[in-house]
Amino acid sequence: MKMTTEEFQDYKLEIEELTELLNVEWLDLKKLIISNNINLEKTLLVGYYEDDEGIEHGLLYNKKDNFILKFEVLNNRISLTSIDHVNEVSDEFPQLLVAISLED
Repeated sequence: MKMTTEEFQDYKLEIEELTELLNVEWLDLKKLIISNNINLEKTLLVGYYEDDEGIEHGLLYNKKDNFILKFEVLNNRISLTSIDHVNEVSDEFPQLLVAISLED
């Protein structure tokens, strides 16, 4: 899928805002992620949403340590899934393609 420059900029801004929220305001989520030995330094929160059942879904990307992790949170419990191929999640989280292309 080819994205426009405007879409790219919108996704970039969304990634920056979500990452800032994770590091500054969403401290419960931050704590859950860190408790699973995930280093949040240089890690981007690429996407995040909550579904109708109250389950939080998100995607973390770290270029330096080369990992993509999908997560789900319910009742203050997190489950993490390592993603090996971008195309496994790029439909659900097209922002990932933007995050990968960003400079450090």
